[in-house]
Amino acid sequence: MTRAIDDIDTPTVSTVGGTGWAKAPDFSGDPERADRVHRATARDRDHYLRGGMTEIECRSCHACVMVKKTSPHHTSVQWNTAARARCDVLDEIRRIGGNPAMMRTCPRLSASIDHGVAEGIIPAESPEVDPDGYW
Repeated sequence: MTRAIDDIDTPTVSTVGGTGWAKAPDFSGDPERADRVHRATARDRDHYLRGGMTEIECRSCHACVMVKKTSPHHTSVQWNTAARARCDVLDEIRRIGGNPAMMRTCPRLSASIDHGVAEGIIPAESPEVDPDGYW
């Protein structure tokens, strides 16, 4: 069966190691531009993953996660391997054969985040000005 995409004449562009289709240029002929693109991409990735995040420690199990409140009703939490292993609530779910990824959040960590907001450790909402200078 021929797919519709097979009938499209896709231009060939230079890619690392030869020629063929590429989603984005590799700038192999312009190392200075490749370096600028690489640095901008790293900055974007850092901003997306860590921008405005604050480390908070669970007051129950002492797992440390990164947290960002964008509104009173929205909280972004980035768990790391050590925090997932340390959380007693997630451990209990795993122990009984459940999948902790299906749980909305750890209620003890949620209480710790609320405490961090009340104490001013975590901003209650995104700031008016982006600390990373994006907006």
